[in-house]
Amino acid sequence: MGEQKQYVIGIDGGGTKTHALLVDMEGTVLAECTGGPTHLQNVGVKQAAAVLFDLIKGCCDKVASDAQPVQSVVIGIAGAGRAANKLELTNALLGLSLKKKFPLKNVTVESDVRIALEAAFAGGPGVVVIAGTGSIAFYRTEDGKLLRAGGWGNILGDEGGGFAIGRDALNAVMRQHDGRSEKTLLTKKVFEHFSISTVDDLIAKVYHEHVDVASFAPKVFDAVVERDRVAHMILVKNANELVELVRVLMMQVRPKKKLPVALMGGLLESENVYSKMVKEKIAHSLPQVVVQKPKFLSAFGAAILGLHAFH
Repeated sequence: MGEQKQYVIGIDGGGTKTHALLVDMEGTVLAECTGGPTHLQNVGVKQAAAVLFDLIKGCCDKVASDAQPVQSVVIGIAGAGRAANKLELTNALLGLSLKKKFPLKNVTVESDVRIALEAAFAGGPGVVVIAGTGSIAFYRTEDGKLLRAGGWGNILGDEGGGFAIGRDALNAVMRQHDGRSEKTLLTKKVFEHFSISTVDDLIAKVYHEHVDVASFAPKVFDAVVERDRVAHMILVKNANELVELVRVLMMQVRPKKKLPVALMGGLLESENVYSKMVKEKIAHSLPQVVVQKPKFLSAFGAAILGLHAFH
């Protein structure tokens, strides 16, 4: 028998899905799993811990391993900025792992932003703009200071994220219904997406069933591709909000040289009409930045933090 293998698990938890990677001590990815949402404000600690446990166990099953070789689990999670939240989730997950007889050793909970920065620039300076269900921007300066803008949740902020785009689209449907705005393809798309046939159904869905408003954002992209003017205006407004996040951060510390900006999160990581618009607007209105692809996926950023502890 050679020496026992050792693993680190990195996890990126968001409002729509959660992504886990199991890596060996050299950083080679050996297993990958995805699961449902783990955003703390949306699903709560107990539900988040259950999803996370299943992902960790799932990754271990793929490499036919028990919990013993897992040296460290690092989780970057949306809505876990505060120390109390991190502690509560850590304890919930450790407790659950004992109950399920799959005891985990080192569990660290970080904010989703910390792992995104690690993934985007492998630890160097730069700005990350994350737009998934919500939105936030962080700037790690040359001297390692962290500045943030946005990320205040779907009532107080999160402009430019999926919830804001979805909400603006639903608002446009109501405005058309009242005759307060021009006709839009969004009405038909909303009815199809939420399987409803009247505006009354929509009201019931939003206020009583609390449907996932952010899930409609990709349909707004489709409407733009189909040349819908109202949808186009919604995307322009939200893209401008993301540019503004970057602009205010750069006003605080004027960078000496070109500053890398990475676009991350579900809405910006894939090639679509919105990510293209955001990229173009940032490049056009902020000449001192260079938009670049993140070096790694966010979950790998979490794994890097886990590996740092041993190197």
